[in-house]
Amino acid sequence: MTGGNESCTAGPTSMSYLTCLTYILEEWTGVERIGDYLSYAFYILWLLFPLVVVFVLPGVIVILFYISILLLHIYKRKNEIKEAYSHDVWVGAREMLATLWDGHGRIWHGYELHGVENIPPGPGLVVFYHGATPVDYIYFSARLHIMKKRRCSVVADHFVFRLPG
Repeated sequence: MTGGNESCTAGPTSMSYLTCLTYILEEWTGVERIGDYLSYAFYILWLLFPLVVVFVLPGVIVILFYISILLLHIYKRKNEIKEAYSHDVWVGAREMLATLWDGHGRIWHGYELHGVENIPPGPGLVVFYHGATPVDYIYFSARLHIMKKRRCSVVADHFVFRLPG
């Protein structure tokens, strides 16, 4: 193998970085043919990947809910003095949370909102389907707030109002 100061690319034959990493792991762990063990680990990882995705998505959404609540609590504590001198102290909080949820929707789901120009300037009714969680409504209201600076009220299932925060 290689000495202490040599690299895997030095010598008469250069090898790939993965092969070099395999040799280094074999030396470090003392396990012969560690490539077989790594291929088995990658197989198990590939096999369990759908299960991980099923639990990661709801976990990220719940964590984002609690981060939103924490940010609102911090914002409230920070702006208690400003509230006496301002008309609506929650404008900044709405902007912050709308940006947070819009970013999550765009990155995680590729969420886009088309046809906002068709929403009338006065009151209107938007009817849409949501799945097991009301996250699509949150994405919609965040994107609407960013694009049009309008707030949207909701008529929803009891589940929406049972969410913590």
